[in-house]
Amino acid sequence: MINELEILKSVNEENRITQRELAKRTGLSLGSVNVLLKRLIYKGLIKIEHINSKTIKYIITPKGLMEKARLTYQYIVNSYNYISGIEQKVEQIIRNKNITTKVILYGIKDELYDIITAKLKSLNEVYDFVERNSSLNYYVNGDYIIITWHPEDIEDGLNNGLFSVNVLK
Repeated sequence: MINELEILKSVNEENRITQRELAKRTGLSLGSVNVLLKRLIYKGLIKIEHINSKTIKYIITPKGLMEKARLTYQYIVNSYNYISGIEQKVEQIIRNKNITTKVILYGIKDELYDIITAKLKSLNEVYDFVERNSSLNYYVNGDYIIITWHPEDIEDGLNNGLFSVNVLK
């Protein structure tokens, strides 16, 4: 879904875009872009126009514009639900912790950090931040809860005497 949306957006912005340029923009392989373009053409979302023997122009059709709008809407709804789920998880963590337990955020200051800290502030919860890959030895065997949000930290466990929760689980 997201790959089709990216191709539809790119073709809509620049109809003389090449498959190679589409691959760069989307991060997909050239072969994947070719397959997706063929699928979009088959569905009637994009049509091709031959400019000359070497140049093809991709044109998004009215049906393609409608599909782009639908996919954009679906992407926004999915993103909102994902963010809402993270906020609910943070709220649950805070609701279930002891009043004396201190909250430590372990990660990098990115978009998920912003979502988590905004929720903590709305709950009037005080927290400390520890940069990802820094030592957490200070927090071992204390009354702390470590909140993290990186996929790698799910695998790492981060549990060497620490109570940790990854909000992506």
